[in-house]
Amino acid sequence: MSAKAVTDNNGPPARAAADVVSRAPAGGKAPTRRKPSTGFPVVSLAEAAEILKEAGKYGFEHSVGEFASYMGHSTTNSGAFRQRMAALRDWKLVTGRGDSISMTEAARVIALPPDDAAELNALRVAFKNCSIFYKLYEESQKGTPLARPGLGNRAVHAFGVAPSSVSKFVASFVDSAVAAGIAQVHEDDRLTLQEPDEQVDGLGFTTETNVPVTSTTASPRSSQTGRSAAPVVHQAWPIDGGTIVFEIRSERPLPASAYVTVGEVVASLERLSLTLAPTTTGSVTDEVETAE
Repeated sequence: MSAKAVTDNNGPPARAAADVVSRAPAGGKAPTRRKPSTGFPVVSLAEAAEILKEAGKYGFEHSVGEFASYMGHSTTNSGAFRQRMAALRDWKLVTGRGDSISMTEAARVIALPPDDAAELNALRVAFKNCSIFYKLYEESQKGTPLARPGLGNRAVHAFGVAPSSVSKFVASFVDSAVAAGIAQVHEDDRLTLQEPDEQVDGLGFTTETNVPVTSTTASPRSSQTGRSAAPVVHQAWPIDGGTIVFEIRSERPLPASAYVTVGEVVASLERLSLTLAPTTTGSVTDEVETAE
């Protein structure tokens, strides 16, 4: 017998009966419902960062259709596009409703990073935003190679990930942890998780996107010019017959809100550099300096 929609006298048709419950067995026992599986971002943090960098070339606020085009989609109705947008929301990298999409502060730093340290810190903010990935990271052993099947089995038993989704879960988790600088993948495909404070950069997990200046000691360059503050941000673009230089010197860390404006300035200067680019090459080079 084919399943038909069940109509409630007090409302619109409900879901098809075959979709709601299964047929009771001959023994008369009540049918069981399948427990919903735990969701996770199928698109890794590494891929999300690439999407943001592409979108960031054109600003921090876009329509849904524009975001689809940055991802290489011709329509906003495809399952692949919706899956990617859902992942960006899981990472808390975009906000907005309707046709308007806006990058969060962490996303803006990832899209147009003032320096490597700021980008890594923003990636770690995003990683921590995904509670299931961060919890698996926290509860897993650090400094010891881990097999991927073991991580997948733990995801099923401890966090309720569907067995059919384990391979996607592990792949996304591994790529995301590597992007956040808290994991290394070995030649035998095993993964070693690391504490953030064991990294060379010395950055740990935080909920803020501002990054402290590594040193306030003046560099030789700043001494010659009579400026004692070290460069926090320094980017240069070659143009025909010269160079565009954007530099911020400060003895204090830049707040998270400042990076939003920094990103906007960098995007504007990059467009200007393309207009004034040398005739022999159209490339744009970015240089990030830290205090010596």
